[in-house]
Amino acid sequence: MSSSLIASALVSGLVNGALYALLGLAVILIFRTTAVANFAQGEVGMLSAFAFLMFILPVGLPFWAAWLATLAFGALCGAATYLVLLRVRPAAGHLNLTVRTLGLYTLVYAAAVYWWGEGEPYRVPSLFGPTAVSLAGFNVSQDQLGTMGVALVLAAVFLLFFRFTRVGLAMRAVAINADVAALQGVDVRRVVLLAWMVACALSAAVALLVAPTSFLGTDLMRPYLLKAFTAAILGGMYSFPGVLVGGVILGLSESLAAMALSIHFRETFVFVVLLLVLLLRPAGIFGSVQRVRV
Repeated sequence: MSSSLIASALVSGLVNGALYALLGLAVILIFRTTAVANFAQGEVGMLSAFAFLMFILPVGLPFWAAWLATLAFGALCGAATYLVLLRVRPAAGHLNLTVRTLGLYTLVYAAAVYWWGEGEPYRVPSLFGPTAVSLAGFNVSQDQLGTMGVALVLAAVFLLFFRFTRVGLAMRAVAINADVAALQGVDVRRVVLLAWMVACALSAAVALLVAPTSFLGTDLMRPYLLKAFTAAILGGMYSFPGVLVGGVILGLSESLAAMALSIHFRETFVFVVLLLVLLLRPAGIFGSVQRVRV
């Protein structure tokens, strides 16, 4: 096994791991603020990518402005999801709310197949060039380097936002205890709405990073959502740094497993990792067991 092949697998694993971690941040943000596992998270990203290609780019905006407009579109989708689907009868229970996201997943997927299914896959222009860059004796594509760079910047902005801004601190307070946060004067509904908007904007960003290399189709984000949940569980469902570490570990592990065994084992390997974590370390690497007195 050549060193260039190993290096290529490591780079691919890091890039994929960064994408899993970024989408995992969106999953955890919603889970921590609303206790809802949002199964429509990936479909919002897929819908945003189609909006980018079908509606935003044809307007003639500069490419970076079209990117930002797509992130805004994803945020609006998140706001609509919360206001229309979840805010209605919120006392129905967390399982009820989670099942609603499953229904939204089915609805968005069916609508995307109806409108764009015949022409898929679509080619999406990249923010970065298609050429390769020589790095330590092997070639790395600009898409890989750019994707890694954007993912790192977004993750850093996300963590800094939650640590140092007033809105971020309010979101952390709601995540810890919404009732206590409300008693301290935090507008919980407004904070949760903003959390959904930020999470869905992150999903749109991941979809825009994935689409140029994977081609845009109605099933674009399906494997990424599964792996984002796996990364979140691996790192700990209540830990933002944990999901970053979990995403990188998962990306590197599946890439090396595919190289050593077979590419057909990639998806199977993810399920094996998920089952092992749930069996051996249910709280995740950075999680702690929650004990409740009954």
